[in-house]
Amino acid sequence: MGAVSEPAEGASVARATLAIEQRRQHFSDAIERLEAELALRPAGKLYAALAQARFQCEQYEQASRHYREALIFEPQNTEWREMLTLAEANATSAVDVHVPELRYFDRATLLAPPPVTEIPVPPKPGPGPGLVGIAYIAIGQWLGVIVTVIWHIMTHAWGYLAGFRDTVWTNWYRRPKALAIMTLAYMRDRLNAHNLATSYPEGTLAAFQAKGQKPPPGATHFRTADGSWNNLADPKEGAAGTRFLRNVQRAAARPESDAQLLSPNPRQISRVFLTRGSDVEGRAQVHEVPFLNMLAAAWIQFMNGDWINHGEIVYDDVIKVPLAEDDPARSRYGQTELFVARTQPDPTRMGGIEQEATSSINEVTHWWDGSQIYGSDQATQDRLRRSADGQQRWDGKLLLNDDGTLPLDAGGVEETGFTRNWWVGMSMLHTLFAREHNAICDHLKGAYPHWDDNRLFNVARLINAAVTAKIHSIEWTPAILPNPVLDTALNANWFGLLMNLLRKGKRRQIFADIKVRNPEVGGVVGNPIDKHGRAFGLTEEFVEIYRLHSMLPETLVLRRRDGSAEAEQLPFHKSRQSGSAKVTSRYAMTDLLFSFGTQHPGALVLNNYPRFMQELSIPGIPFFDMGTVDILRARERGVPRYNEFRRQLDLNPISAFEDLTTDAEQLRKLKEVYGSDPGAVERLDLLVGTLAEGRRPTGFGFGETMFQIFILNATRRLQADRFYTDSYNAEVYTIEGLRWIDNADLKTVILRHHPELASTGLANVKNAFEPWDEPADLERLRPERHPLRAFDRELKRDPWRTEAQGLHAWVQWPR
Repeated sequence: MGAVSEPAEGASVARATLAIEQRRQHFSDAIERLEAELALRPAGKLYAALAQARFQCEQYEQASRHYREALIFEPQNTEWREMLTLAEANATSAVDVHVPELRYFDRATLLAPPPVTEIPVPPKPGPGPGLVGIAYIAIGQWLGVIVTVIWHIMTHAWGYLAGFRDTVWTNWYRRPKALAIMTLAYMRDRLNAHNLATSYPEGTLAAFQAKGQKPPPGATHFRTADGSWNNLADPKEGAAGTRFLRNVQRAAARPESDAQLLSPNPRQISRVFLTRGSDVEGRAQVHEVPFLNMLAAAWIQFMNGDWINHGEIVYDDVIKVPLAEDDPARSRYGQTELFVARTQPDPTRMGGIEQEATSSINEVTHWWDGSQIYGSDQATQDRLRRSADGQQRWDGKLLLNDDGTLPLDAGGVEETGFTRNWWVGMSMLHTLFAREHNAICDHLKGAYPHWDDNRLFNVARLINAAVTAKIHSIEWTPAILPNPVLDTALNANWFGLLMNLLRKGKRRQIFADIKVRNPEVGGVVGNPIDKHGRAFGLTEEFVEIYRLHSMLPETLVLRRRDGSAEAEQLPFHKSRQSGSAKVTSRYAMTDLLFSFGTQHPGALVLNNYPRFMQELSIPGIPFFDMGTVDILRARERGVPRYNEFRRQLDLNPISAFEDLTTDAEQLRKLKEVYGSDPGAVERLDLLVGTLAEGRRPTGFGFGETMFQIFILNATRRLQADRFYTDSYNAEVYTIEGLRWIDNADLKTVILRHHPELASTGLANVKNAFEPWDEPADLERLRPERHPLRAFDRELKRDPWRTEAQGLHAWVQWPR
């Protein structure tokens, strides 16, 4: 990546490698002793101990063999059998290999001016809009002024008089649709005014850049590889290698001390509040979401790869989490502590001038620019466009194999822009949108045969990124939060309330003859940029609300589209890293998309966290509980705990755990772990609190605390980006590109590249993130599986119907 220099990388990698080897040394010594003892007297417990030592040294093939040998002596030992399954999966997926290669941030590179990147020169300006066009623009501007004034007065008067909170919870979703939308707008305005905070000293540019730098000419019309020059006056705003910003005040953004990091013990919290229950056969019992499919779970990780990542963890600086006496990990792994490597420190901190208590670096671009597909540096972008000889480039396309799959690197992992936390779900979506990029290139080449490779690539990237932004905005989000008010509001973000009123479905488009210059009525996209007085960047709080691991199942149910074979139950961890390509070599992408379209993800509630993620193996750390890590990261990075988080976001705090939930068992556990004294609610962790929220807006897959961050950032990601506002026009995107985006949705993209799926349940749904109910099961197209369709029917009969009158009964979550 562009934020690494060789000398710093080499030193940091050496320290990390040494730390890993030192932790292995104890088990390496044990291997020698156990092998000598086994030569004298073979025994099941000795083979299991040897397997455990091999496992800790990341020798997963040998560990598998020794567990099989141990099971010959004790075939009913369930712990050994479970460890055998895990060791085999780790060997299959080569999880001991760093993907991507181990690398660290370097101060000099992070603070350097933006690199010179290969972007085309800007096109010559086209003809002006003409007299009629000028008149339409003027009308849109004047209407915008009038509408903006009226809208502001209405929403703020309504918000001030009616409020948006009851004693604890918000109430917008219990109001008629028009008033609910106004309430949401008022809430967002308050957040824009009070919850956009920097992580840089006031008055400095992002990454402490010098003012007055001159942008390269092509930056006016094209995105750069690293996200620089989106703001022509602040060259590294939102670029890869810049800081995460904040949605809370400086005083609240303080990392916790080492003692606070372990109180209450985060491993205990993971075991008590996250661990899934068991069915009668001892298998993990997943609470599923009835109205989503697994594409929704894969999609949000696909998006996160575009937006947020803290980079490599620091292996030579670990948080040691004690394991309780009854923790099964003690016997499984031979450990008394869980090792959690810390977040990389920010090497750009400036001594005495920093008021912020902490800051972290984002290794990917903050913009919604498709960086997970294209990379966040020029070297990656070039590599994905060149053949093995490093020379050939043609028609702006990304490299794909002849069968349409992504090429593999030397480690057997797919080549793409972002490969951290890789699994087969990522392979599917990265492949799909690499194909979509190439299809856009073909479309542009037909319209502009004189364009060179570089122009085709850069315009296709703009279009492809906008397609993913549109899908997320008006398909994924309403799918996971199927509320009719929110559905309208999100579509208004993209198209505007006026377009939603006048046109339906595929007839909607960003630009009408008259574009009202108001973000609510005319839409954010294609209207003027507005950063609300603050430079753009995604935030640490944004990172925390996207800890959605509970959506992942324990196994992937893989089916053949033609029904020619029984479904395969594939343990999820067998699809990780190089295991992904092993899956795609056995199943066509069409079959995998069909499989994901017909499997449900897990619900975002307590005790629904994937068990495999609580016993994950990562390079250098064979036993890694992501549940523990999810709790620790918020504490470590200065994200406030649940109650203070709510205060910071203009929500009322809870005064007792009874405000949070009425579930008696959950209340018992909350008081047991966090205490029953008056201050106990202040110790409640953010993740536990958000998963425990029993009162949720109608149909919501998560609660209102997470939603508050969403209200703020869902609009801001578009409104602060020049390429979705001032530069979202035919001069930059082309007429063909704008039409492509207008006509695109996830179903369209899938069918463009896999037309055979038109004969499956995908044909019966409007939103491809809903369950793909088969033609023979049309009776399954009922409200609890397709709530927005049901809401549409009900609201047409009674537009003033609210949750209090019964709509909420269609969408019930497991508790």
